[in-house]
Order: sequence, then structure tokens, then C-alpha cells
Amino acid sequence: MPPSAPSIPEENMAGAAERRDISLELLQIIRLPLRILLTGAALSAVLGAALALGLPGPEALFAAFAAPGATGLPALIGVMIFLVGIGFAAFLWWLAARSFALVANPAIGPERLAGLRDLPLALPEGTVRALLALIVGVIGLPLLLFSKTLGLTDAIAGYVNGIVTGVFGFYFGTRSTGGDAQMARRATEQLAERERASGALAAEAEALRQKAASAARDAAMPASIAATKGGLARHIEVAGLVLDEFGPLLPKGVIPEGTQAALARARRAAAALEGAKAGPGAEDRLTEASDALAGLIGAQPLAPLVRAAASLLPAGTALGPIGAVATVIGLGWHFGAAEYQRWRARVLAAPFAPQLFDAGLITPSSAELRLEACPIFARAFQDIKARPGFFADLLALIGRDDAASRLWAEYGADAKRFPGGLAELEAGLAEYRAALLAELAARDASAEKIAAALAPLAPQAGLLPSPEQVNRLMEAAGKAGADQPEARAAFEALVMLTGHLRDRKIDPVALMAEVTP
Repeated sequence: MPPSAPSIPEENMAGAAERRDISLELLQIIRLPLRILLTGAALSAVLGAALALGLPGPEALFAAFAAPGATGLPALIGVMIFLVGIGFAAFLWWLAARSFALVANPAIGPERLAGLRDLPLALPEGTVRALLALIVGVIGLPLLLFSKTLGLTDAIAGYVNGIVTGVFGFYFGTRSTGGDAQMARRATEQLAERERASGALAAEAEALRQKAASAARDAAMPASIAATKGGLARHIEVAGLVLDEFGPLLPKGVIPEGTQAALARARRAAAALEGAKAGPGAEDRLTEASDALAGLIGAQPLAPLVRAAASLLPAGTALGPIGAVATVIGLGWHFGAAEYQRWRARVLAAPFAPQLFDAGLITPSSAELRLEACPIFARAFQDIKARPGFFADLLALIGRDDAASRLWAEYGADAKRFPGGLAELEAGLAEYRAALLAELAARDASAEKIAAALAPLAPQAGLLPSPEQVNRLMEAAGKAGADQPEARAAFEALVMLTGHLRDRKIDPVALMAEVTP
């Protein structure tokens, strides 16, 4: 369907707008000539009004000035000089008004505005000097040319000549060297522009660096939060176990003051850290949690327990007293179930349960060798130990729950064997079981397990204790402490704590590395 023709009112409106635009363009073209014509008409009207009032006209005025002996010519020249000065002042005002209008323009940049502030009257450089030179030239040269007509003395003419020559010489001399000055000024401006550009680039680079650092922090935030949460969970668990399970049983002063407050703060920080991922809020919570973790590590009751227990063990290894405790405790944490039970009975000198002795791991030859290290049984069975099957029968008996009563029924009738009666037999049984247990436990502490137990301490090559040194440490741990009740209590608390940490899969040696220097 062809488009419909525009309506007549729309055509009239378009034509009117076009005619208005043409009228405005014509007005812009004739504005200046019209202003000149109107100014001339105004002057002609003033002159006509003067003549109508009977005032003398220009002809009479010039005739009076030209009459012999007339003094009106210098006055006319003075009036003309004054009018010239007024004209130049008006021109300077017009220039200043144009310059101020340029400064007031919001489109001008701050750099250009700062440059205009350093210029005289905010005019382009050299404008004021050129205007002064023009004034001197316009006024001074006619005075020199008509000095005789004006009746000027030679002294006055010399003064005027000196002024004109000085001003012209200074102006044109300055202009002759203005190329170098302009080049220097442009070089200075370019240098300043480059400095501004360099500053902008530096600011942009700093902003990018800060943005990259913030992005890196945000990227590393989840890993940092996870590590801090893991540390808080471990230390909160251990501190809570020591305070709740062993605190009432330990001597006063073993647990440092402020541990309870540090534990409460760590629990609050851990709760606040839940659900945090990234951002300023998460960073603040992470900082608070890190501070709380550091405070809990400083007040962790595990550290004084380790230091107190260290005095119980001989410093027989290159790792020192703390390393000796870490070796014994770390092995107990790494052992299997059967090995752990033997380790616990050995280091605590606990009653030796029959299930600790696996008859398949003890040979009659080993039993005979261990018998020689037990004074009570070695004396009691000295006359019958060579009998075939004796040690096999003895091993079968000591692995039973009623071993003492069966041995007494078998050998108690002979009073020479156990002069002290049943009590001496029970003491000999405990002694022999301890010797057999040491035989089994000595095989548990292998070099590989010792290295795994002490791995969190990162010992240097050659500092790891040998299995023989470890067995001596565990034997000493089971016997020492009668004269050191505080150290003994701390060591037994560590052994019991190790059982709890085995269930929670928290390595006690790693904790010792964090809380002890």
C-alpha cells in the first residue's frame, strides 16, 4: 500500500521552520554591517543635533585650529590621544571579556584552565606586550612626525623617541628570540604532559596491582579458610579433651591459666567461619579465626603436658627430651590394634592381660632366653627347665586368665621353688610376662614406623633414633616416675589422650610440632 501524502498543516509547519532558519542565517550575516551603520547614524544624529542648537560645526573648529597663533591644535591632539587611549582600553576590555568567557566554558579541561591562570589577564601569551607596543607606536610616532607643528622642544621629542625606540626594540628583540623560548616552553609542556601520563600509567598500574592482589586473595581465600578451620577443629578437640577428661586428674598448674577463655574464643571463631567463602566479610572472619587459633595454640594444654612428661624420659636420642616424648607417643598412634595394646601395657606398666601374648609369636627358645632375665622363675625352674616340652607347657599356662592358680597347683607343692608362697609366684609371673611382652614389643618398633611417627617433626638425616634406643625409651617410660608424680601424671595423660586421638585420626606429634618450639 503506497504511503499517504503528508497533510497540508504539516507542509506549512515545515516551510515555516525552513524560513525561520534562513532568517536567522541572514541576521547573522548582516549583524556586523548593521551595527556599524547604526553607530554611524547615531554619531550623525549627535552632530546634526549640535548644529541645530547653533553650536559651531567641524569647519569652524578646524578653521580655529588653523588660524595663525591659534593654540587649539595641541588641545585637539591631546583629545585625540585620549580617545585613542580609551579605544585601546575598550579593545583590551573586549579581549579580557572574550578570555573570561573562554575560561567560564565548561568544556575547557582542567589542564588548560590551570595554564590560563598563569597568564596576564588570562590572555594568550604576548597579547599585553603587543598591545602596549601598539599604543606606543600609534601615539608616539605621530608625535615625533609632527613635533615642530606641535611646538615640542627637542628634549621632549628625545624623550618620546627614547620611549618608542625602547619599546619597539624590546618587543621585536623578544620576538626574535621567541622561537627558542617557544621551543623550550613546548618541550617543558611535553615533559609535563609525559609526567602526567606517566603518573596516570603508574596510578593505573597500582590499581591493577591492587585488583590482582585482591583477586589472588579471593582465589586463595577458600584454601585459607579450610586450613584455618582444620587447625581450629584439631586444637579445639585436643584442648577440650584435656580440660574435660584429664583436667580434674592433673596436678594444679599443669594446665595454663587462660586456656578455657582461649578455647571459648576459638569455638566462637570456628562457628563464625562456617559458610564463609570470599569477600571483605569472610576476610575479617578469617582474620579473627586466625587470631583465635594462634591464641589457642599459645594456651594449648598439650604443650605443658609434653614438657612435664619430657623430664620423665632419658634424653637418649639426638632429638632431645621433647623428641623422646614425641617418639614414644607417635609410635603408639601409628601402631595397629594389637601393637597398640602391647605398647599401652608396656609404657603404663599396666597389668599384662593374657590376650597380649600371641603364642604363635613366641618360640620356646625365646621363652627360655627371657626366663634367664627373670630372677624368680629362673631360680624356681632351674632344675626342670631342661625337661622336654617344659617351655611349651609354660607358654600355654601363662596365656590363660587363671595362670597363677594353675602354676601354683602344678609347682606350689614344692616349697623350695616359691618360699614366699603364692605372692612370690604371682610376682614371678608378672615379671616373666613383662619380659615376654618386651620381646614382642621390640619387634613392633621398626625403623619404618619410627620414621613415620616422627615425620611431622621433619628430623634431619641421621637424627632418627634406632629401634634399640626406642625400646629403651619405652622400657624407661614403664618403670620411671615413682619419685616424679607430676611428670608421671602428665605422661599417663598423654598416653590416654593418644587413645582418643587414634579414634579421631588426629596425629599427636603434628600437634606437638605446632605447640612446642
